[in-house]
Amino acid sequence: HTNGDLKVAHCSDIACSSAAITALDGNGWVDGHTSVTIGADGLGLISYLYFTNLKVAHCSDIACSSATTATLDSSGIEGQYTSVTIGADGLGLISYLGDNDLKVAHCSDAACSSAAITTLDIGDPMTGKYTSVTIGADGLGLISYYDNWWADLKVAHCDNLFCTPYFRRR
Repeated sequence: HTNGDLKVAHCSDIACSSAAITALDGNGWVDGHTSVTIGADGLGLISYLYFTNLKVAHCSDIACSSATTATLDSSGIEGQYTSVTIGADGLGLISYLGDNDLKVAHCSDAACSSAAITTLDIGDPMTGKYTSVTIGADGLGLISYYDNWWADLKVAHCDNLFCTPYFRRR
């Protein structure tokens, strides 16, 4: 595969017979691992792999003609197989493969300008491939992923909105 730019297409009609294409980020470093959802603010939130970093783009308008971007995790090879959803708190929750482990990022605000990063499953190698995140009936994150070492499909259920161990409200 080849790297490129993060682009969005805003369809002109329901059949998407034509679309306006906008480049949001790039310089040839976006690697195709993308996921998109609509935030509580009604605007798009896109998670993606940028070179070796997990990044997000928060659309500035409904057509996503521009966006603010933020790097959430740059601690290694981060951001493969991203999946993004909006949690019960209205903030983004992103699951992804990061340095061969399943990780989750809980956004700090609607634009996801920063996030709390948690490692959920440590494996060798590539535990966290093909991740998918949703919010369960209990309002908490539910993440499916592939454990490459054991060749198993696994599911992680978050214990709290932030999907972090040892969470304590202040």
